[in-house]
Amino acid sequence: MTETPSIPNPISDERGLLLLLLDNQRTAFRNALSGLTEEQARSVPSASEMSLASLLKHVIDGEEAMTSRITGTPRGGGEDPVAAWMAAWNVTDDETVGVLLARFGEAQHATEAAVAAETDLDRDVHLPADVARWMTPGVAYTVRYLLLHQIEELARHAGHADIIRQSLDGARADTLGLG
Repeated sequence: MTETPSIPNPISDERGLLLLLLDNQRTAFRNALSGLTEEQARSVPSASEMSLASLLKHVIDGEEAMTSRITGTPRGGGEDPVAAWMAAWNVTDDETVGVLLARFGEAQHATEAAVAAETDLDRDVHLPADVARWMTPGVAYTVRYLLLHQIEELARHAGHADIIRQSLDGARADTLGLG
């Protein structure tokens, strides 16, 4: 069954639209994982080194990092953000699809709360130099930019997820929940 976005329709403002677009991409991820076993979700069936589970963990980490930057809430551990980014590709034995999907839902709710509480989408958000070097140069890192970048990242990786899912069993993420 297709996941229904948690954002009410009709969308009449920019915040709602940005959250809806994020949620559309989250739904693509959930659909790509629909009905798979743990072994399938962790497998690497294509030329890429990515599995659906590692992609999911990566996008969760990216969303959590974005939300923590928007809210100014430091992430646990105080570790190097680049090292954290690299580690987010590695799925541990205890990070089952169910655990990761629950964390995905928590990240979604945290993002929605942060966006609802934000008074100015044009507010500059500080990015450490070792993070900013991976971002688009010459732009202001505003709340709006970070949300749009997260949509971009989710869309890019939802496409990867679709290819991986097709490589596993021929199913397409965009049609898995229709029926």
